[in-house]
Amino acid sequence: MKDKPKIGISSCLLGNNVRYNKGHTRDSWIVNELGKYVDFYPICPEVEMGLGVPREEIYLNYEGKNKNSIKIRGRKSHLDYTDLANETYKSIAPPMALSELDGFIFMRKSPSCGTDNVKTVEVSGDGPVTFNTGLFAKFVIDFFPNLPYIDSGRMNNSQLRENFMKRVFASFRFKNLNRDIASLQDFHKRYKYILMEHSPANLKTLGNLAAGNDMKDIELHFDQYEKIFQKSLEAPPTQGGRFNVLQHIMGYLKRDLSKEEKVHILNLFEDYKKNYHLHAVPKSLFEFFIAKFNVTYLQDHYYFNPYPKELKIHQSIA
Repeated sequence: MKDKPKIGISSCLLGNNVRYNKGHTRDSWIVNELGKYVDFYPICPEVEMGLGVPREEIYLNYEGKNKNSIKIRGRKSHLDYTDLANETYKSIAPPMALSELDGFIFMRKSPSCGTDNVKTVEVSGDGPVTFNTGLFAKFVIDFFPNLPYIDSGRMNNSQLRENFMKRVFASFRFKNLNRDIASLQDFHKRYKYILMEHSPANLKTLGNLAAGNDMKDIELHFDQYEKIFQKSLEAPPTQGGRFNVLQHIMGYLKRDLSKEEKVHILNLFEDYKKNYHLHAVPKSLFEFFIAKFNVTYLQDHYYFNPYPKELKIHQSIA
C-alpha cells in the first residue's frame, strides 16, 4: 500500500537537464508544492532511447499523403528513430505498471511527450503541417487507459489543474481499496457528490456496479468501475453541476438551519450563480454547518477534501 500518489512526469519538468540542448523546463509549483504530497516517477523517453544529452533535436513527420503514419526523426540527420522509440517504450511500460502510477504530467508540445498540438511536418517539407500527439505520450495513454494525464501547459489552467489533482487522488484511493464490494460501496458513497458534479448519468451506472449486481470476477468488476469513474471525471464540472450538488447537500441541513441561515445560504447561491464569489465559499459554509449539526453521513465525503487543501488549488476555482 502506497503512502502517497505516484505521478509519472517528463523528467525535464523537475529541473533535470535532460533536454536535447542540455537544458530543462523546471516547473516550480510542481516541484515545490505538489512534490510535498506526491511521489514522482521521472522519465525522459529520449534519454531512455540512448540518444544522450545533449543530442540532435527530433521532430514528428509523415510521408506523402499518409498523415496518420507518424514517425520520429532527427531534425538534421533525418534518421528514423521510430522503431527504436517503440521498442524503448515497451521496455519502459512494465516498470511503470509495477510502480502503480496515479497520473502523468507530460511536457507540452514535445515530439515525445506532448499530449496534442505537436507540430508534424511532411518529411519532404512539401505537405501541410498537421498536429498530433507525441509518440511516448500516445503510448502511455493507450497502454494505461484509466490513467489521468495532463500536459505542463494545461497545468497552468486552474480548473484543469484542479480536475487533474482530483483524479490523481481518486486513483490513489481506489488503488488502495481492499478488493471487496463493501470497500467499493464505501468509495462510491464518498465520491457521490463529485460524480454528481461531473456526470449524474454515470453516477447511477457506477452505483449499480458498486452494488455488486451481476458480478462474476472482482478484479474485472473493479476495473470496469475505475474505467467509467475516471471517464466521468475527465472534464471539469460545470457551474450548473456544482450548483446542483450544493442544493442536494442543503437538503441534509434544512431541518437544522434557522430561517435566517437558510436565507443567507440562498443569497449565497444566487451570488455564486452570478460569479460574485468562488465555489469554495458556499462549500466552506456547508462544511461549518455539517460539523455544527454533526451530519455524520456527509462528514467523510471526498467532495470536501478531494486533495490536500494545502495545495491551495480551490482558491482560483470558479
